[in-house]
Amino acid sequence: MDIQDDRFDWIDEEEGFYPVLTLVEGTAEDEVIRRFGGDPGTARLLVADEIYDLQPSRPGHRGHVGVGTVGRVVFALEVVGSTGAVPGVLRDLSRGGRCFGILLGINGDDRVHYAVDGDLVVHEEPHGPVTPLREGDARWNPAWCTGLIDVEDPTEFWGPKLFLLAERVMGVTIERSWFSQPLRTAEIPYSAIFMNTPAWDIP
Repeated sequence: MDIQDDRFDWIDEEEGFYPVLTLVEGTAEDEVIRRFGGDPGTARLLVADEIYDLQPSRPGHRGHVGVGTVGRVVFALEVVGSTGAVPGVLRDLSRGGRCFGILLGINGDDRVHYAVDGDLVVHEEPHGPVTPLREGDARWNPAWCTGLIDVEDPTEFWGPKLFLLAERVMGVTIERSWFSQPLRTAEIPYSAIFMNTPAWDIP
């Protein structure tokens, strides 16, 4: 049975809002901030609109990540920026646990990322079912995609349905309030610093 869920339709309605959301299991908020390259001691409470206004306009400036906790999972929100999509950062975030990330692209070039205990499992622009980097990798369960899209159609577009996939994989419920409530927010390096470095190595 297909799951029809319009809880995330509001994302399409927010003009210019293309967040990177990373869910991290096995690591506390302060350490998540550190693994993003920030200093938790300087974090301050900011809402998404305030974070957006602080985003870098050119390389060399600083990015920002806001964090919160639900159950055993820390969620990390980049209102603008893509540090959470860098393979090396994902590997670090997953050490001692696992993490799942979503990047919504301005032209529909969305990306999905999954890492387990320091190892990258999925890193792709998904069309049809999400597939692991290594065929048959048991750390990725194909059933997670069942009912969310037509798994027989390799051109099926995910869009905000990636949030539903994230909920399945990480066992949490993503709330709209995460994108409107004040979050502990810290400066982090601008994601462009990772370009042409080993941080972008994908096995």
